[in-house]
Amino acid sequence: MNPGEKKKLEVMLRRIQGQVGGIGKMIEGDKSCEAVLTQISAAVSSLKSVGRSLLVEEAAKCGEKNGKDNYGKLLKRYL
Repeated sequence: MNPGEKKKLEVMLRRIQGQVGGIGKMIEGDKSCEAVLTQISAAVSSLKSVGRSLLVEEAAKCGEKNGKDNYGKLLKRYL
C-alpha cells in the first residue's frame, strides 16, 4: 500500500474512532434513538469505505502469485 493511501485510511479510522466515542457519549446522555442510530449508520458506512479501499488495494495485486485466491478469500469474508 502506498504511503498516501495508508495515511488516508489512518485518518478515516481515527475519524471512525471519534464517531464511536461520540455514540457512547450520546447513549450516556440519553440522546434519542433516532440520533444514535443515525450516528451508528454513519460509522458503519465509514467502516465499509475502509474495507472497500482495502479490497481495491488487494485487487491491484491479483496478477501476483496467489493474488486471485487471496482476493477471493477476502471478498468472501467481507461480503
